[in-house]
Amino acid sequence: MARRKVDWFERKARRNVKNHWFVSVEMPKRSAQTSARRTETFPTETDAKQFAKEMLAENRRIFAGTLLNAHLPGRRLISGSQLYSWVREQDQQPL
Repeated sequence: MARRKVDWFERKARRNVKNHWFVSVEMPKRSAQTSARRTETFPTETDAKQFAKEMLAENRRIFAGTLLNAHLPGRRLISGSQLYSWVREQDQQPL
């Protein structure tokens, strides 16, 4: 019975996701800290791309992708050299 509750809560959480895109940014190191990241979420791919462009212009290390979504079959993760082509491409479909 507990397993069914977890599944129900997970499905409900997926349906309630308002922000479907994220961009994670490596922040400047403070002292001996190994690394710190800041993650922002966005309702549209266009908004995520705009933020990613700004962070790339500041020479920040980033990666981006989609959050879990009950209506899409899988997640999309964009990193490395894919980032530059992703921010230049036109948006295909809104989520």
